[in-house]
Amino acid sequence: MVDHRALFDRSMEIHSRREWDRLAEVFTEDIVEEYPQSGEVFRGLDNVRAVRTDYPNLDTIIQSVDPGTVRVAASEQKWVVTQMYTAVRLEGSGDIGTGISRIHYPDGSTWWQILIYELRDGRIAHASVYWAPEFEPPEWRAPYRAARP
Repeated sequence: MVDHRALFDRSMEIHSRREWDRLAEVFTEDIVEEYPQSGEVFRGLDNVRAVRTDYPNLDTIIQSVDPGTVRVAASEQKWVVTQMYTAVRLEGSGDIGTGISRIHYPDGSTWWQILIYELRDGRIAHASVYWAPEFEPPEWRAPYRAARP
């Protein structure tokens, strides 16, 4: 049985420290990483690693976040804050999982990242990654909104 929490925590540690040589701890050699919104597909660990290694201005993206606004849930609830992004939620069962993170960019924008993944031999073999920017809700929906917990 795969420990999704341990895998996600290890992935966050690797990404936060930018220890790209450790990606094989969480991804298979033949990983397929898809970005459906842009139509991109990256095949193989070398290409997935290069996307991270060659990311423009990565050092400027590291920013602090407010842990009081984020909840992480898996087998137990706990707070997780990383240098690059904040884990919001993780759910996994068997070889399928979903992770949600919040990313703060230098331009002041905040984006949500949704990772849907499939495992093989305890590592991610296929991942679909989606990004969405935060936005202010339209005023016309105000009468119908519930208060945030």
